[in-house]
Amino acid sequence: MNKRIKNFPLKIKQKVVKRAKNRCERCGIDFDDDFKGEFHHIIPVVNNGEDIAENCSLLCTNCHHDAPNLKHKEDLVIYEMYFLRFASFKEAANYYGVEFRFELYAKLALEIAKLIKK
Repeated sequence: MNKRIKNFPLKIKQKVVKRAKNRCERCGIDFDDDFKGEFHHIIPVVNNGEDIAENCSLLCTNCHHDAPNLKHKEDLVIYEMYFLRFASFKEAANYYGVEFRFELYAKLALEIAKLIKK
């Protein structure tokens, strides 16, 4: 079996659709019978990503196109805090009051460190 085209099991897809309330987990657009979401492996199977709900995002076509493929489980925090919260780097930079990516990454690192300490 070619690992690159592996799909999530139906039960996982149903769980993710319910969690996402049948909306894109990034931009929030609603799905219906004519406009369905796409299931994204956050950590790809080729990088040992599992077929579990925690490794799956329901995304619209545009957001799926922009979605990063992570290599490590530790990167899930950044995925949830950055990719799913903001539509672009510019939006995130405005939110955090920074101009450069390095500054944004530093702000995110501080937030992550606070979460880890809790």
